[in-house]
Formats: sequence, structure tokens, C-alpha cells
Amino acid sequence: MRTILSLNNDWFFSASPTSFEPPFTQDTQQMQPVCLPHTWNAEDGQGGGTYLRGCCVYSRVLCVPQGAGARFYLEFQGANSVCRAYLNEHFLGEHRGGYSTFRFDITDVCTPGGEDRLTVFVDNSEFTDVCPLSGDFSIFGGLYRDVNLICVPQTHFDLLYYGTQGVLLSPQLEENGDARLSIETYLVGGDAAAVRYEVFSPEGQAVASAKTGGDSPDAVITLKNPALWDGLKGPALYSCVARVTGPDGSCDEVSISFGWRRFEVDPQKGFFLNGNSVPLRGVARHQDRQDCGNATARQQLDEDMAILRELGANAVRLSHYQHPQYFYDLCDREGLVVWAEIPMLAMPDDESLLENACAQLTELILQNLHHPCVCFWGLQNEIAIAGETFAMYRNVERLQSLAKKLDPTRLTTSSNLNSVKNNSPLNHITDVVAYNIYFGWYYGKMEEYADFLDKFQQDNPNVALGVSEYGVDANPYFHADDPRVKDYSEEFQALFHETVYPILNRPSVWGTFVWNLFDFGSALRNEGGTKGRNCKGLVSYDRSLRKDSFYYYKAQWASEPFVHINSRRYAQRAADSMTVRIYTNQPHVTLEVEGAFFAEQDGQTVFVFENVPLHAGENTVTAHAGSCTDTVTWTRVDAPNLDYTYVDPNPGFNVKNWFTPGQGEGDLFPEDRFSLMDSIGDLMDNPQAAELIETYLPQLKNNAAMKVAKMFSLFEILNHMSSSFDEDTVQELNQKLTELHKEKPGRRESSLLSI
Repeated sequence: MRTILSLNNDWFFSASPTSFEPPFTQDTQQMQPVCLPHTWNAEDGQGGGTYLRGCCVYSRVLCVPQGAGARFYLEFQGANSVCRAYLNEHFLGEHRGGYSTFRFDITDVCTPGGEDRLTVFVDNSEFTDVCPLSGDFSIFGGLYRDVNLICVPQTHFDLLYYGTQGVLLSPQLEENGDARLSIETYLVGGDAAAVRYEVFSPEGQAVASAKTGGDSPDAVITLKNPALWDGLKGPALYSCVARVTGPDGSCDEVSISFGWRRFEVDPQKGFFLNGNSVPLRGVARHQDRQDCGNATARQQLDEDMAILRELGANAVRLSHYQHPQYFYDLCDREGLVVWAEIPMLAMPDDESLLENACAQLTELILQNLHHPCVCFWGLQNEIAIAGETFAMYRNVERLQSLAKKLDPTRLTTSSNLNSVKNNSPLNHITDVVAYNIYFGWYYGKMEEYADFLDKFQQDNPNVALGVSEYGVDANPYFHADDPRVKDYSEEFQALFHETVYPILNRPSVWGTFVWNLFDFGSALRNEGGTKGRNCKGLVSYDRSLRKDSFYYYKAQWASEPFVHINSRRYAQRAADSMTVRIYTNQPHVTLEVEGAFFAEQDGQTVFVFENVPLHAGENTVTAHAGSCTDTVTWTRVDAPNLDYTYVDPNPGFNVKNWFTPGQGEGDLFPEDRFSLMDSIGDLMDNPQAAELIETYLPQLKNNAAMKVAKMFSLFEILNHMSSSFDEDTVQELNQKLTELHKEKPGRRESSLLSI
């Protein structure tokens, strides 16, 4: 029988390997003892600025039990980004890609009953041939998921087949409602061995079986009137137990859960699950958390799922890479529809990078083929950030062909920037598309979402459109009575979502995904008073604090009754009255001030009470909604608490002071000339403009934003990055740029008015 032994303990780690090739000279006495999961970027990867990206080494003694099996495999469930493993001085292999499961066969080089030295090099350097090349998230290095020793009989299911269990399940529903389970099996040491398959119902009862032998171990099992995996309504899960018996009578066994469901997307009517309209309204999730990076424990994944369920979302985009198998299992059990994707965030015309993307896509699909929660394979995210090319289209088409070859049962999708035009070929390669759009934050106004959706659907009536990202950064310790863009207040984030979600919540939009469920690590960021993280989450990085916006969506999606008073962290007020905003999924709210009735309202989701009085000292306000109650205490003070106000250490440029009488925006930023309003990509493509930027702003030369944000204007970069710039210098640079003619107008839409 198969035995799985954890190897998470008793490791030694060094960030400075003394040797990279055998014979190894690492001295474990000079190394740090660690347990897995482990990352060396738990602090610097989320602290802002540079963080360690390079090759580090892990080492431990491996004791393979005598008599535990005939073949032995090392299993790594995630090592970021490139992993090379040695047993003693024997090279076991290399894996390139930081987010999928992979294994090495150590049978011929290990010493059962003895001791071997396992040495593992893990490298999170910036590789040119490993995805992702770049991204707005930290690349946490390390053995950040479980490592196991798997012991199996001589005849066993192939553990080297793309990190799978060697048994691939493809459940499908026939037109008449009957269920079909296609099983593709890969064996080692027993090509003609008998394989028995048994299917168990959600209640654990055996309901179907099959036995194979001879030339092929594959099988097809049918079942009448199966219970369906029906999302939040009822995620019925079956299991398939596969057993192979070798010539010596030994048995290898695996058990894999799966479910039957039917889904489709209509360009006008949206997502359907089992014939019922189910608009996907969810969030995106990164896997890291504060003080852990990617090295999270199973109980922390359980906590993330509990927060998701509390929110009431019915879908989750697991961005921008393969997440741990356990989290897909949780999504199966809880009924969440999943968008799974590979870390393709930049796509130069590089064959080696494309091959790596294909390898990661193959692992993603085959390792998750059995999960009923997965309905979408994501092939790319914002790859057009530096512009579109014919090579890019060709490469996405290759990924599309590969995905459909590996799994014709699911839909493919992609995430485009708003700069991707409606008629772009990128909107016609994958089965459905989605856009990352940030009107009202990085550009434009919040209300522009409606025009964007209307125009896209008008231009592409046969293309199913989703919104893969939308949101704004919020520091929950900043507050405003009159919230405005870029004040990073909790109130502006709430106002944004109150404004935008009703626009997006239309049947024709097959899915909407708030960016993001949690704040997450992004070393290149320094904004909103917080270094090293993206703060667009509805929940804080350490999961301890739910921002007000969390409760807005909870009021929209969750069925469990609740009531929440907003701005509770805005505890000190210098006014004699205030506006109280309340989120609830109940139809009636009563407000009390100091225990006395103040007002009541009927409504939906958002309840606003004006002119709530504040007397000197503490003021207790209580909201009642059905059986639910929430209470907040605010203190009236003599002067505003300035700690609540974000003070930009690099204030945005006062462009109004640049105008002379009679001038307009077109004079400062003419369409036929270059200016600060042109994209980084367009400016750097012009040698004269690039030279001017290097002359006037040499501190930008090595700024990471110049590499990953080429679609953004130079004006935006200067406003939002942490470096200090002299306004007179910037104004003079703009004047010099406007002396350079363009061959034809091509700059992106100005975001001046929204800043």
C-alpha cells in the first residue's frame, strides 16, 4: 500500500550557499534550522523596497524506512521559482515554476534503513524564461508548501505524470442528464495490471464500479441521475477510488473527489450553472499573508475560506498562479466557482518563456482536472501592458490550443487592461474575456464603468465579458468626511464600491471579481502610508480587520442576518453632528443615540442617517436591524485628529499652477506632441523623449515601475511612486517634451482630471 510521510521538519537553511554543485560543502551547523512551509522573504518581501531574490539552499537528513515500499518519490507541493534537488551528490532533477506540485524518483539512489543527505536549491531570481516575468506582487522564495516522501509498491500509479496522481478524472453530464466519468490512467511497473475503480456517492455509498486489464487501464463509468455539484446551493461531491494490483499481489490506491455539473456563458445572459442563471459575483485572492509570505499553514487556508463564506461570494479568482491543492478542495466543498490561472503577466516574443508557460498550464490543468469548482482556465493577465504584437496573439493562441487539447470541457479566459481596444484580437482568442478596469482610481471617473461595458458589448455582441479586477486602495486608519480619490480613506473605498458595484451587477457581465479579498505583499509599492503592499483588499493583510467595504458586499451577497455601522475607526470627531452609514442585508434599520430613538428607515443594503448629534465626550450609537445589533462609540473632540488624514510624502504636482491665462489642458499637453500624459512605453520608444527623461529624472532609470507599468502615463508614475521629484524640474521636462512632434496622435486618455 501507499505510504505518505511528511518531510516538513528538521531542515537547515542558508541564504548564502557555499557550493552549488557537488561535492557540497554546506555546514549545517552554520545554517538556520527551519520547518516547512518556509520562505526567506517573510519580512523583506512585504516591507517595501528591495527583497532577497536569489538562490538559497535547504538541507536535511532523509531516512527512508526499511520495507516501506519498492519505489520512493520526493514530492514538493510548491517551490518558488526554480528548484534543483540532490540526494547525497546525485542530481535528482530540476523544476522551473513556483506554484505547482512536482516529484523526483529517488528509488535508485536512496538507502532504505539508512541515512541520506537531501540538498535542495531554490531560486527566486528574475528569470527570463520562467513565468512570471513581473507583476504587482512579491515573488516569495522558498519551500513554501509541504514536502513529502511517498512510498509505493513496484506497480503503482505514475507519480511523475505532470505532478498528478497518475489518475485523471473527466466528469461530464450527458444531454439526458446521465453522468459519464472518463478515467485516464498512467501506470508504472504493470502495463497489463488489473485496475479496479469504485465510485462513491456524497453519502459514502458505492454506486458504480469498473475493472480493467490487458492493453489499457483507462475506463468509462456511467451513472443515472447523479446528485449535482450546484455551487452554493449544494456542492455534491463524489469520490473515485482507484486500485492497481501488481504481479506480487501488492496494491497501490488513490482516492480522488470530483463532481458533476454543467455550465455555460451567454454573452447577453451571463453564467449558467446546471441550467440556472448564476451571475458570478466574487473576489480575487492572493495566497500570501502578513509575516508568512506564501508559507501559509492549512489552518490559515481554512481561515481564508471562512472569510470568503462569511462574505457570501459565489466565485473566486485564484490569482495569478496555481494555488495549493487544499484550497481547490475547499472550494469544491464550499461550492465556490473558481477561475484558475497561470502566472503569464508579460509575454515578450521568447520561445523559452512560452514553453515554460505551456508547462505551467499543463500542470495547472492536469493537477486540477477533477475539481468541479474550476470552470475557467486563465491564460494571461495584462500581457499588453507594454503594447500588443502579432507574436503575442500567436502565443496566446498556442496556449488556447493547449488548454482545449488538455481539457475541452472548460472555458478559457484572459484579463485585459483597459488600454486593449474592443476590436483587439486578444478579445477573440479565449472562450470568454474579462477586463481589469480602474476608473475612478488610476484614471477617469467611477461612472465611466457603464460606458465601458455598454461600448464593449455593443462592439462585441458575441463576446462574453467579465470584470476581472476593480477596486481602490484603502488604509483603514485614514478617514474622511468628504472622501476623495487618492485620500486612501476607508470611506472612499466604501464610496467607490457603493458606486461601482451596481453598475457592474448586470446579467450580461458573466463575472465580477473585486480586487482583492485581502491586502497582499507587493515590494514595489509605497503608497497610502503603507510600504510593500497593495491595500485594495476588503480585509487586512493579517486577516484581523474587515474594512467597511467588506460589509457592503456582505450585505449584497450573504444570507446570514447582520448589521454594520461604518467608520467605527474614525473614533474622534470635531463636529457637532455627523452622517452615519450602515450596511445590512435586512430591510429595516432603527438608529439609537445614547439609548434613545433617533430615526428609522426602510431600504436595501445602504442606510444613511444625516445630522446625527454629537455632544462633548463619548457618544454611543446603536443600529438595530431585525434581530441584529451593532454599537459604535465616537468621541467629540475640539480639533480634528490629523492622524486620520493621509499626508502624501510626495505631493502630486500642482498642474493648475502651470497654466498661464488663456491656457487650457490642450496647450500644456498637445495631442500632436509628447508630454507627461503619454505612456511610459510610448515615451521610452522615442529616443529623444527617453533621453530627456534620463536627463531630467535620472532617479527613474532603475525604478521597477518603469519596467512593469509601461501603459501608465509618466504623470501617473510621478504622482504615485515614492521617489521625490522637484515640480519645477517636472514642468520643464514637460515643456521640453512638447517640443517633440509625434508622427500621429497616440497617447492614452489623460487621467489629469481624476488626480
